[in-house]
Formats: sequence, C-alpha cells, structure tokens
Amino acid sequence: LGMAVVRGLQGDPSAPVLKAHACAKHFAVHSGPEPSRHRFDVDVSERDLRETYLPAFKDLVVKAGVQEVMIAYNRFRGHPCGASDYLVNTILRGEWGYGGLVMSDCWAIADFYRDYGHHYSPDVYSATAAALHNGVDLNCGDSYPNIPETVRRGLVDEADVDRSLTRLLAARFRLGGLD
Repeated sequence: LGMAVVRGLQGDPSAPVLKAHACAKHFAVHSGPEPSRHRFDVDVSERDLRETYLPAFKDLVVKAGVQEVMIAYNRFRGHPCGASDYLVNTILRGEWGYGGLVMSDCWAIADFYRDYGHHYSPDVYSATAAALHNGVDLNCGDSYPNIPETVRRGLVDEADVDRSLTRLLAARFRLGGLD
C-alpha cells in the first residue's frame, strides 16, 4: 500500500519532472511512549530492527523510489535518529543506496540539546553539526539557520553543507522548481 501511495504521489519516475515528493516517516524505530518521544531511547535487537522496523522503509526506498525520508524524534541505541550514522549512512544511504533527501521532523534536531530532549549535544551548533555529519539535509525547525556559525566554529566542514545543498538543489530541479 505504501509503495502505491509513493508512486501515485510522485508520478512516473522516468518523467522529466516528478509531481511531488513522497516522504517516508519516521525513520526508524519510532517507538515507545508518545509523550517521551523527544527523549526516549529505543534499543531493539538487530533481528527486530531488520525484521520489524525496517522492511516497509526498505520497500519504499528500494522498490518505490521514495524521494524523502524523515528521521524519527527518538534515540536509537543512544543516538538521536538524526545523529545515527548506523541508521542514516550505513543502512539507508549505504546498504539501500538511497540518494534522496533526509529531513528532520519539526524541532527533532533541537531535541538533541534542549532541556526536554536527549541531552546529546551541548548546544544548537553541535546539534546542527551532528545532523549534517550524519546526512540530514533539511531541518524543519530553527537549528539550520545556525549553519554559517557552525562552520565558523569548525564543527562542520563546508563539504558537509555542500553535500546536503547538492541533494536539495537536485530535488528542486527534479520537481521543476528551478525551471
């Protein structure tokens, strides 16, 4: 069903311009009590991860060609999902060959450092760097306007910013937004 929705929203993948981008969310292991999702740490076995939480995402990425994936709010094995090298780079971008956009849910990167959140990063700059290093291209919230200062502080390289910018611009071209 999810693959049909993605194909319907995006249209013919061979067309020069897609109709829209579908977004698969919340990647991954979006689990636990809803009120504590901004600080909850999900620790599931590798088997449970691969057999329960990831198959639907894999089908959307590999078979349906979904163009966007949204990270979950929660932590996975001690790291916010948006700072999880294992989830984003090893599995999503590496094993599955995903080249599309990875985005945060609204204020999920702020959860890295805000009092009610994960206490993972000491401040917005470190949180921004962690997300960019781990392939989160787009931020729904107020963290990424701090990218210039994060670069000035030496917490992230311009190459990390360029990598995300390249994916963002490619997506805009594919949607016909820069014709």
